[in-house]
Amino acid sequence: MLCILELKKMDRKCRECDRVVFGRVDKIFCSDECRNAYNNARERERKHETIEIDRILKKNLRILKELTAGGYKRVAQETLSSMGFDFRYITSVKFSKGGKILMQCYNYSYVNSSKGIVYIREKNN
Repeated sequence: MLCILELKKMDRKCRECDRVVFGRVDKIFCSDECRNAYNNARERERKHETIEIDRILKKNLRILKELTAGGYKRVAQETLSSMGFDFRYITSVKFSKGGKILMQCYNYSYVNSSKGIVYIREKNN
């Protein structure tokens, strides 16, 4: 006859390989190898996401840099989009003295107007 603790042990499966886990009640992996494999896979996923976002931000930065070449610039939203600019990714948001929302991509700021024009400016250091 199996006691209740033995039944609970049978229900616990390793998060990595689905084998039965023996030992402490709070143990979730059957071995150090499975624990490492699980954590390494999760870390790879996080790094992949971060690398992808960083790639998009750097592309946005390159586009803004090309268009401005220092100073102030007006560009149609369609132009930015056609160059591959992704409006979903920014590094920060600030508000101007006039209450306008300034989107920032590293050292560049831009404002979207209601007329489809984007005003881009390089920050002064």
